[in-house]
Amino acid sequence: MKINWGFGPPKNDDHADGDERRSRRTPSGRESGPKTKTGPASEQHSWTAGANMTTKVVVGLLWAALIAGPMALGLQLLTPARDPVIHQGGPGERMGEAAAVGEFAQRAVVAWLETPADDDDGLRQYFGGISQTRPEYPWSVRRPEIAEIVRDDNDLWSVVVSVEATEGQPEKKPAKADADGSGAAENDTDGDDENAEVSRVTSGRLYFRLPVLYVEGEMIAQALPAPVPAPSSVDQLDVVYNEDLPTDHPAYARVTNFLNAMLVHGDQAELEAYTSPGTAFRALTPVPYAAIEVTAITAAGDAMPSESPDDGERVDIQVDVIVSGSNEAQLSAQYALVLQARQGRWEVAELMTSPVLAEPVPVPTPDSPSTTASPSTSAENTSPAGSPGTGDTGSVTADPETSSTGSP
Repeated sequence: MKINWGFGPPKNDDHADGDERRSRRTPSGRESGPKTKTGPASEQHSWTAGANMTTKVVVGLLWAALIAGPMALGLQLLTPARDPVIHQGGPGERMGEAAAVGEFAQRAVVAWLETPADDDDGLRQYFGGISQTRPEYPWSVRRPEIAEIVRDDNDLWSVVVSVEATEGQPEKKPAKADADGSGAAENDTDGDDENAEVSRVTSGRLYFRLPVLYVEGEMIAQALPAPVPAPSSVDQLDVVYNEDLPTDHPAYARVTNFLNAMLVHGDQAELEAYTSPGTAFRALTPVPYAAIEVTAITAAGDAMPSESPDDGERVDIQVDVIVSGSNEAQLSAQYALVLQARQGRWEVAELMTSPVLAEPVPVPTPDSPSTTASPSTSAENTSPAGSPGTGDTGSVTADPETSSTGSP
């Protein structure tokens, strides 16, 4: 049987075989040798030529692949390696750097206050070889916190660390008993003066500014901590809430029920009954309060919200609340809410993160005084001796004439 490879029309095998047998017989009845057949030979030649060409192409591609592999490997080995491109200064990187610097500054300030004079080597990891005067009696420090962290003009981190600190002091000498053993204290003027001196110590929340150098994850203080005043406060901005709601206003009762469901009852179904569709308020669980009292609700604008509002109408309100614990201890709180009307009634639509302001928050201008720390602190005048407390910190400052002893 012959197979048709697709290079010509199909052939009838029976007729072909018969013709071939007849062609081999001579008039004498003898078979002659095979005769050349032009048609089938041409077909076979075309098929074998195509197969040979395909084989050559495949072999050529294999040789090309074998040659290209070592060449590519050699080029890869000979090409110099390039350092990865790192984009610095992104928000994520700066936040991570600020967190690391803040943690370092807290440890540095605490170590600076708590390290006594005979352990200067313990401060080298924070301050290097900066010379400093250390107190004989170390301070006691607790609750360090970051009050401010900014980049200054020299591209250093300026960190203000606040701590609750108490000046170190020696143990008071026990009173000497009289010779008769009565236990009466001997009138020792020097001892009384010493005890009176060490009883006046600096204590309270103190603030220190520390410049920190950060280079590829490594940090060191560029100078010793400098005592600074506490951050100053600003006046509150005006808000938009002007219209007081009377207690018989329908919105007053719905807001009161909403806060009761959220803070006192802890009932999610009840809470959703007073909110707009599509909101996702959650009741407090476990419930921390025994009762609440809404003392005032003030609406934004100059007109009283309608008692029968149109659908979709919205109004901003501020709610003054007194919450009571299980022991009846009371605490004032405030909520900024948005009410939205639906089917003629007010529903709670939003719980705002802050009250709506009637004026914009001030933005510093280039001409305004900068609050960034000046990096010109010197090692000689930033030693803690006699200066960790200032009158602006609200702490009790030692008498200038007696504060040199044991004051870092």
